[in-house]
Amino acid sequence: MHLTKEEERLMEEEFFVQNYEDININGILEVGGWIETIENNKVISVIGEKKDNINDYNLLNVINFYEDQLKKEEKFFDLKVYKQDDKLYIVKIPNSEFFLTKQLKIKSLGKRVRETIKYSLVIAVVFMVLALWGGYYKYIKKIREPLNQINLGIEKMSKGNLSVRLDFEGYKEIDSIRDSFNYMVKEIKLVNENKDKLEKSKRDMIRDIAHDIKTPITSIMGYSRALNDGTVQDSEEKRIYLDYIYNKTCRLNYLVNELFIFTKLDSIDYKLNIKQNDICEFLREVVALYYGEIEEAEFNLEIDIPEDPIYYKFDAKELERAICNLIINSLKYNERNTTIFIGLNNNEEDIEIIIGDNGIGIKKEILDKVFEEFVRGDISRESSGGSGLGLAITKKIIELHKGKIILISDEGGGSKFKIILKK
Repeated sequence: MHLTKEEERLMEEEFFVQNYEDININGILEVGGWIETIENNKVISVIGEKKDNINDYNLLNVINFYEDQLKKEEKFFDLKVYKQDDKLYIVKIPNSEFFLTKQLKIKSLGKRVRETIKYSLVIAVVFMVLALWGGYYKYIKKIREPLNQINLGIEKMSKGNLSVRLDFEGYKEIDSIRDSFNYMVKEIKLVNENKDKLEKSKRDMIRDIAHDIKTPITSIMGYSRALNDGTVQDSEEKRIYLDYIYNKTCRLNYLVNELFIFTKLDSIDYKLNIKQNDICEFLREVVALYYGEIEEAEFNLEIDIPEDPIYYKFDAKELERAICNLIINSLKYNERNTTIFIGLNNNEEDIEIIIGDNGIGIKKEILDKVFEEFVRGDISRESSGGSGLGLAITKKIIELHKGKIILISDEGGGSKFKIILKK
């Protein structure tokens, strides 16, 4: 097939498809199309039913016909031209939406595709902006509001309001700050409350010390003045006055000694003299010290201490002081025929020392305060002659041994002290 230069140029354009084997013959025939074979510018054969009367071609005619269809935006014919060796194969489909040429696709669909893409991009951008704004707003809300609450809480706390608590839900890190703040305020409040209690305890202690010391000193001054002024002439009466002065001096010395022990135990520098001993034998020896006083007071004694040795590390001197205070306490406040029971239990995790009685018990109004300084079972310190520091000293000694002391008592039903020492 001889081609002009113009026709050769057209053959190089995308209008022509080089691969004849790509033709779907059955598909073309099903939609009413046909295939013309062109050789030497003439139709030499037709596959399908030919629906036009064009039998002579040259490439320019084909192109002009095709472009004329596009300009009129008609769809009377859809064309596709295939080249195979020296022959051309023209596919024609009348009134069809199929097999559009590349140029026709661009003409008919390009505009809509571009518009669709444009609108899709606009919508995508709008949704992206909204999503970013929503996420930003949520992010700011979960940070800004908690930070405002934290700032307000710190401001209130700095003004002395220790009841303030933070209550919000935010990110994990912010929630951690919330929990730490609430814990800190709680601890500060607890420290302040303990500090207030300690200050009150110190004030009460100073007041009670002044009272307990003032009473014997006043008596001593009165009796010594009477002796010094010559008011008392009778030798027997002088002896009574001197005995009274001596007893009050002993009482004063006892108070000062108890106060010294209490302050010594309360010092952060004080250390126990810890040694390992048989605590069963130790307890039996302590009880033996008071056999005479127990019999003299007409008390009964019950002992339940294991025979086998139990070795434990403790300060023998201080633990003896603690136990003696409990025995003295029972002898001091109960009537005769009271039974004192002393026992020791060797438990798996601790050693339990029990000192109790079936006496008068302790009044409910002081049950929770009995281990505080200057508190006594009969309320009136003068009637018993105690210092009011005995049980407070006992409690401190037990706590220095990393143990604890528990009081179980019913008024009229006796009292039981349990010393628990961890192994």
